[in-house]
Amino acid sequence: MATEPTSKRVKLIGSKGLIKESEVIRIITEALYSLGYGESGIRLEKESGIPLHSTIVKLFLEQVNNGEWDKSIVTLKGIQLQNEKAVTFLLLEQKFFEFLKLEKDTDALGILRKEMLPLGVNNKRVHELASVLISASGKDAECVNPGSKVVEKLQNLFPPAILIPEKRLEYLLEMDLDSQMSCCEFHNIPDSDLSLYSHHHCGIHNIPSETLETLEKHTDEVWFLKFSHNGKYLASSSKDKSAIIWEIDAQGKFSEKHKLLGHVNPVAMVLWSPDDKQVLTCGEDEVIKRWVVDSGECVQTYETDGVGSVSCGWFHDGSGIIGGMADRRICLWNLDGTEIEHEQVQREQKLSDVAMTADGKWLVSVGRVCEISLFNRETRAVRLIPEEDMITSFSLSKDNKHLLINLITQKIHMWNIEGEPYLCSEYTGHKRSRFIIRSCFGGYKDSFIASGSEDSQVYIWKILRPQKEPCSVLRGHSGAVNCVSWNPTDLHMLASASDDGTIRIWGRDKKLEVIQC
Repeated sequence: MATEPTSKRVKLIGSKGLIKESEVIRIITEALYSLGYGESGIRLEKESGIPLHSTIVKLFLEQVNNGEWDKSIVTLKGIQLQNEKAVTFLLLEQKFFEFLKLEKDTDALGILRKEMLPLGVNNKRVHELASVLISASGKDAECVNPGSKVVEKLQNLFPPAILIPEKRLEYLLEMDLDSQMSCCEFHNIPDSDLSLYSHHHCGIHNIPSETLETLEKHTDEVWFLKFSHNGKYLASSSKDKSAIIWEIDAQGKFSEKHKLLGHVNPVAMVLWSPDDKQVLTCGEDEVIKRWVVDSGECVQTYETDGVGSVSCGWFHDGSGIIGGMADRRICLWNLDGTEIEHEQVQREQKLSDVAMTADGKWLVSVGRVCEISLFNRETRAVRLIPEEDMITSFSLSKDNKHLLINLITQKIHMWNIEGEPYLCSEYTGHKRSRFIIRSCFGGYKDSFIASGSEDSQVYIWKILRPQKEPCSVLRGHSGAVNCVSWNPTDLHMLASASDDGTIRIWGRDKKLEVIQC
């Protein structure tokens, strides 16, 4: 077990006796230092007898800040961390980059083989570093970050009982405000922080709860919809072979700006460019079209060898187009329609969704029936996310750190894809048997998940709730709800697309102050 800094007394405070006095004092001390009140921080440590960090942790941090990697690894053993190997791996990685920067390639290789690989922590990362060594790109791309940069990474690996993260008081205060704005559960607080609290309380939050408006301009099933990044527009696509761009006024009312006509088949998807000035539409087993939002004009059509598309996506910077094709290929085009060479292994099924991460590094697609493929466009390496059953759709979080995967088994899985992918959570309650049902992140800091359902309802889950079941169910549609989209700027606004031919705009019921979720 990790050891806490020594103090002259251990005391619980607060009306319910749930809060450790030592942790509160250490958080306040760190806040004083970070705000520039160093003398006050020193005085609080002295007066309370509770140091911000123990002697051995202070020594460790000094060694890290000085780039003394071997010494810091020795000191680390005396701190007694449960995840000591993970911290050691990070320190050795910095040592590796330092040798690489100094062009000591042999020594760098020795660290990989003799020190990092035997830890058995992240062998895939070791192989990636070996590739960096071979290409010598580490000298200018990923050189060592001594001092505060490394300490920032360490803060994610140390429990606050040992190392108080930077600006922890500000963070906890923001989380308290978050609890009033969205749901009272402490948002994104690591498990180790919960030593300060015995349980979560449920309080006021502002998730959508009632229909504010119903849009009825489509003449058949509405399959897909998406808010623009600036939250001023909504785009929808339908089985009626059209897409519609809706404009939202200052009062939150919707009006049709353009109806996009030209596809000969139902329109499966409609997606916004990064700057919100254009949209892509994807005809079902047909062509991909690019439209200008201001004029509603189609400016380019994308197809290859007469093969239809089943999904589409934008390059991260809007400079190109991605197409998931009916023959199981992924095609890339420049905006002018010239095809970009792209090699990716053949898939077992027609691709359903394709996407590119915001940094342009990873191309995400459904690989095999039960597998997500993350293709590195720089190294051509592939990371695979194996699932338990057939994947029907997926959705990336705005920060590209998480992936929602909808399964044929009526489950939604959330994966962390930052580094080596791992399964975070599972959500159930919605219905799916025949159709593609889509889910999304949304709400304050993307702390909620919403999904359509074949039972005509919209389901909402709080990401951090320990239960898998939804915290809210929205009723009103009379047909299957195929897709949902949360407005990124109006966090109370959610849109849903249904087989009943309508789009419902959901918002907060101002009559209700408290919703038990």
